[in-house]
Amino acid sequence: MRKILQYLDNVHALFLSEKTKSRFEKFIFLTATVAYVIHFTLIFLVNNGLLPPSTIGIGMSPSLLSAINTPFSIILIYEIYLLIFYLPTSITSYLGHQYEVVALIFLRKLFDDLSVLGDNNGNLIGMGEIKSLSFSLAGLVILTLLIFLFYYINGKNRKRKEEIEQCTKKEKAFITSKKIMASALFVFFVLMFIHSILSLKEIEISVNSFVNHTSKQFFNNFFIMLIITEVLLLMFTFNLTDRFSKIIRNSGFIVSTILLKMSFITEGVYNIVIINIAVAFGVAMLAIHQLYKRKLS
Repeated sequence: MRKILQYLDNVHALFLSEKTKSRFEKFIFLTATVAYVIHFTLIFLVNNGLLPPSTIGIGMSPSLLSAINTPFSIILIYEIYLLIFYLPTSITSYLGHQYEVVALIFLRKLFDDLSVLGDNNGNLIGMGEIKSLSFSLAGLVILTLLIFLFYYINGKNRKRKEEIEQCTKKEKAFITSKKIMASALFVFFVLMFIHSILSLKEIEISVNSFVNHTSKQFFNNFFIMLIITEVLLLMFTFNLTDRFSKIIRNSGFIVSTILLKMSFITEGVYNIVIINIAVAFGVAMLAIHQLYKRKLS
């Protein structure tokens, strides 16, 4: 057991440090830019008969707008990394990045829908499509505002580095436990990602299939691990404090994550509604926690 903990500690020092985060950020920016140019070029060549349609995947949209999915999928990987990175420093920042991940998934789906409508071969767009698109756009606006509100409320309660250094022994032990959980989550994420790439052998390997393959299953499994992590954090919170406001806040965050996971098995309007309910619930629990602190501390 001690060796496993030491291994996870080494993982955190190597892959979840500020230096690694900075390097990974630059790598993601470069990779997303290059991938976007390549995907756009391939679609252009296919549309002009210079490459076979199978290059971008059978049944995939030949619209140039669909190339936008590629950089967003790569940025999504970076957002997941940030989610894991911020786990040891702040549970609320960690949850905020969960919301950002879901928002990017939703935005990528919106771009996919727009690429299909944009490549409608001159056909008129029906009222049903307009209603669906309008609802998606409104849902995205509300979601973005809710995430802003979450960060705004949380911004008033951020701990500075000096305050963290003055933590009690229990608080330092809690931070150490979060680092271990973050490392385990990072290892799980890498293994899942590798498995997703290897499973591409079973389907046609192409740009679009790489981008769209296993999205729902991947994030469904990943959010299961997030729920397990948050339950463990709640158990550690009991050891750290008996304050009702903090315990109910963290319990509420678990409910929010469960609702986000449910969104991966829903479609259309229900998907948008569940996502916004999940984030709104997280915002409400954080706001209530802050009220407790101000009025009863």
